[in-house]
Parts: sequence; C-alpha cells; structure tokens
Amino acid sequence: MLSAGAFLVVSIAYAQRGSTGYIPQINEGERAFARHEYIAAASHFRSALQWRSDGVEAHIGLGNVYLKIGRSQRALEEFAAALKIDRHSADAERGIHVARTEGQEQESFQQIESEAVREPRNADIHTTYAEELLERDRVAAAKFEAQYSLKLDAHQWHAIGVLGEVSLKEGKFAEARQYLETACFHDSRDDDSVFALGEVYLNLKDYPAAVKAFRQLVKLVPEESDGHRKLADALGKSGDKPAAQKELEIAQTIEAANGQKGGKD
Repeated sequence: MLSAGAFLVVSIAYAQRGSTGYIPQINEGERAFARHEYIAAASHFRSALQWRSDGVEAHIGLGNVYLKIGRSQRALEEFAAALKIDRHSADAERGIHVARTEGQEQESFQQIESEAVREPRNADIHTTYAEELLERDRVAAAKFEAQYSLKLDAHQWHAIGVLGEVSLKEGKFAEARQYLETACFHDSRDDDSVFALGEVYLNLKDYPAAVKAFRQLVKLVPEESDGHRKLADALGKSGDKPAAQKELEIAQTIEAANGQKGGKD
C-alpha cells in the first residue's frame, strides 16, 4: 500500500502526465491551428505522437498543417500514415484527395484497382474501391463493390454509406435514409455520407433533420462552400430566413476567396 507521501507523488505525476498527454496536445494543436499558428500547431501534434505513435488525430493534424503551409507531399505522408492506422478515416481520406495532384489521384486509383484484384477477400480494400468508383460516378460498379464488401464483412460502415449514396442517386429516399443513418451513426465524420443524408432529408421534406445534418457537415468541412449553401437551403425551407442568409453569405465569402463562381444547387 502506498504511503501518503508516495501517493501524493504518484498523483502529481499522473496530473502532470494528463496535462501534457495525447488528448491535451491534440486540443492545443487544434486551437493553434484555428488561430493560424501553424508552427505551434505542428509542435503540439508532434508532441502528441510522442505520447501515442499510432495517434490518427495527430497525423491528420500534421497533414492539415502541411497543407496550409504548401507542403503537399509531407501532407500526403501524414494522411497516409493515418490511413494505415485507420483504413477508413474520413478526415485522412479527405486530406489525401486535397493534397494529391490529378496524376497522383489516377495513380492511386489504379493501385486500389489492382489491390482489389489481388485481394478478393479483403473487405477494407473493396470498400475503398467502392468509394473511389462512386467518386468517379461509376455508380453500378460502386454498388457491386459495396455489396461484395458487406458480404465479406457486415460491419463495413463506409460500404453501407456508398449504398446509401447510390440509393439517393436512384431516387430511393427511404432506402437511402436507412443506409445513411446507419453509416453516419457509426462514423459521424464521414462527410460524404453526412452530405448525402442531408440531401435525403431535403427530398423527404424533413427540414429540421436536414438542418441538423448540414450543420454537422459544415463542422466537418467549414472551408467548403457547398455545405454552407445546403445549410442555407435547409434553413430557408424550415423558415429561418436570417440564419439562411448568414450561411449563404459565408458560402459566398468562401467562393470569393477561392475564385469560385458558385456552389452546387
């Protein structure tokens, strides 16, 4: 049994560890990133990795920092490290798509295609392949791969998300809702599924649910105008005109900064 003095020493050490541990460092990094203090943010994310070398959030944080300072290759390396740990991290997937050149995107797709042929029993790879096919609007092939992945592993939530997006494209809104609510329940950071679920709610005229979905989306990707435009649409249809106008202005500001002409309808 520890003496009172020894207990105090252990308690102090534990408290100090907690104040400089993985999660506190991630939080400090995210706060610094939000203030555009990228060198400080990188330092916190690297410190977090010293506490947990398999920290997905730390790798993603570093990847986002590298994107902001124009070091795309280093960003790719960090996002790739995160994906090795969590094969279907939506944040890492999103970061990789932003960081890659068009040539790198095509090369990666060809690699995934080859992996799917070489590893017919790997559900993770076939889910990734389904997502990439859907990204390229190869809907029938994406549906086949997602269904095949789920036969291998019924817990491939991103494959369920792909089926939800396919159902949305087919106009099967009740079916899409079931798929997408399941996918978002298991991964609330999957922005593709969240976006599609908001679209489903709009089509079903469930405007409060659409507002909730698109609010989640703009938290995930605040720098993209499409989510703000969709949120504006949902807010307007739910009767909150002032809030809708505010979101529309945010979307227009983002588009002006990026040289865009406008978002999706």
